[in-house]
Amino acid sequence: MAAAGRGTTLEQLSLNDLIVKSTTIVHAKVTGSYGAFRGVDVYTFYKLQVSETLKPAAGQAPMQLEVAVPGGVAQKVRQSVPGAPTLTIGGDYVLFLWTGPNTLAQILGLSQGLFRMTQDAAGNAIITRPATTEVMLNKAGVPVSDQLTNLPWADVRAQIRKTLGGN
Repeated sequence: MAAAGRGTTLEQLSLNDLIVKSTTIVHAKVTGSYGAFRGVDVYTFYKLQVSETLKPAAGQAPMQLEVAVPGGVAQKVRQSVPGAPTLTIGGDYVLFLWTGPNTLAQILGLSQGLFRMTQDAAGNAIITRPATTEVMLNKAGVPVSDQLTNLPWADVRAQIRKTLGGN
């Protein structure tokens, strides 16, 4: 059985927006996943093994986290949510997370807050995020096109620390 997903409109988020608006920023590997209902909505819960915490939630730096992504399969019901990312078990990611009143840790801005950790030709760590095809609006409410993002991890880490007032 399939359930229809709702349309998705994303607010365009800059790297600085992701840093400031997130409650937690981690570098982690996905170790497992499962689908479950949360009310009438299906979520895919990904288990993360954290290797580095760049912005801890409430002073905590957990080694393991669970992040909820809307959509997935639970009890033979499939829900699809446009703009929701899919993580790969064993995948190495940098995640900008937000925990709201429902206590679910979620990726900020759906796919915008998820970057895959890879290496460039010289062996330097880079983080990559493909462009989303979902409707995206800038802060003025004007439709914009999203772009592929490739950033040196060392530069992003330095920007996170600078923005948060750390060394």
